[in-house]
Amino acid sequence: MSDQDFPGPDQTMNSCKTKIAILGAGSIGCFLGGMLQHGGCEVIFIGRERIKTTISEHGLTLTHYEKQKISLPSESVRVETDPSALSEADLILICTKSQDTEKAACLIKKHAKSKAHIVSCQNGISNVPLLRDILGNKVKTISGAIVPFNVTPTGPGSYHCGTGGALHIEHALPDVVKTAFASVGQSIKIGGNFTGDQWAKLLVNLNNALNTLSGGTLREGLVQKDYRKALALIVEEGLDVAHAHDVRVGDFNGRSPETLIKTLRLPNWIYKIVMQLIVKIDAKARSSMLDDLEAGRVSEVDYLQGEIVRQANAVKLKASYNKAILKSVQGAFEKGKSPYLTGTQILGLLKS
Repeated sequence: MSDQDFPGPDQTMNSCKTKIAILGAGSIGCFLGGMLQHGGCEVIFIGRERIKTTISEHGLTLTHYEKQKISLPSESVRVETDPSALSEADLILICTKSQDTEKAACLIKKHAKSKAHIVSCQNGISNVPLLRDILGNKVKTISGAIVPFNVTPTGPGSYHCGTGGALHIEHALPDVVKTAFASVGQSIKIGGNFTGDQWAKLLVNLNNALNTLSGGTLREGLVQKDYRKALALIVEEGLDVAHAHDVRVGDFNGRSPETLIKTLRLPNWIYKIVMQLIVKIDAKARSSMLDDLEAGRVSEVDYLQGEIVRQANAVKLKASYNKAILKSVQGAFEKGKSPYLTGTQILGLLKS
């Protein structure tokens, strides 16, 4: 596809007057913010000094497994390291890791406008309740968001999206923001069974830990039958926990966890056909957890497998499969490297 397939900022029908801050300019934050800026919005990226330096030297480049490349020159991208820039924003997208939610909330409480709309674009199901506890009535609206796609850094200032899906927001966004996303081909879903769909994403994201243990791409793991068997077991266990909490688990990218479990248990030859036709995963796609491991950052597994274990304990269930994966991933982060387990070895962890 050419660079002209979608309109750039000067071609967008409605200019975006809503000023947007990306709090946590990592892979997801840069990708979301980059799309919005290319769609005509004024975006402030708030991140670490290394991000500011990298983008000032290389600009911001977004690639996608089936869409056009977006290139933003360095002089057009505003990156701040001072969180006081939050005071300018009407819409704040929190794109930090879940372990930094409390810190993000305190920064927002100190700097944000009272009329600001806060959107948590984070993994897990506990971030929005924590934000509401800390912020109270400080801001106008706090929404959850389900980011369906996987983004991996591929070079200085470059980020690649290897999966697709509609961005799901709990509460309505300004029309100009929706127009900006639409201009780059990013679909949006508002409302619906948000809690149920958020649980569905949590269950799908349990694969992040398995990908971290395997050390390869998502596709390389999923083509292994025993890897899929292990994933089916931990998803099924998480689904049982959700049902014990009376959660009406919804869909993620149009598929229910029950359908996912059945698909994972298909014979290899059938699954490979399904992967080509339905489960579209770019050959380069990996989990952000594996990226964090290789970059020496903190693991988010406590908000994925750890969340399942906590929720299980609350209703007196065991969640032994997720406990086993949790322990193994924690061990990998302590050692600072993936154990590069095969699917058979991962399945063996669950049955030992």
